[in-house]
Amino acid sequence: MNRKEEYVNFHCPRWEEFPDVELYADQVLSVVQRHVSFFNSEIEMTFTSNMINNYVKQKIVKPPVNKKYDRVHLAYFIVVCVFKQFMTISEICDAIAFLMKTYTVKELYNIFCEELEGALKSTFDPEHYAIKYSPNDTVETKVIRAAVLTFSNLAFAKYNVNSAKES
Repeated sequence: MNRKEEYVNFHCPRWEEFPDVELYADQVLSVVQRHVSFFNSEIEMTFTSNMINNYVKQKIVKPPVNKKYDRVHLAYFIVVCVFKQFMTISEICDAIAFLMKTYTVKELYNIFCEELEGALKSTFDPEHYAIKYSPNDTVETKVIRAAVLTFSNLAFAKYNVNSAKES
């Protein structure tokens, strides 16, 4: 499978796929890095223990309980890794606060995953995949879609620039 096909077939782990147990910071690092490292060829998606600590201090995520993190933390960390490619931390906080007015973290995160996969498919293989719009889409869904399309287009641009350098 070539790199373009990997983008088209990218799978973002759903809420239910996260570990059902609380994790220590080093385990969180491992889980998040495993899922975002896919993009490292085109976009540097580093995730470090310092970032975990900073996101807690900046109140992007709630503090861990007894130094343990749960699914909510994992979801936030993955979303922040994607959004920080084109938004400031302040903008990410505002966006999350806006999105949380309508949905639960679980619902939002699963919508994020579906929209990210759809954006990558439509960006990397537009002849076979189109973004599905519905009159029933909420403004929150549209905001998530716009954000992941921004990320997907950034990945696409960098993928093509990198491919051209290698030829």
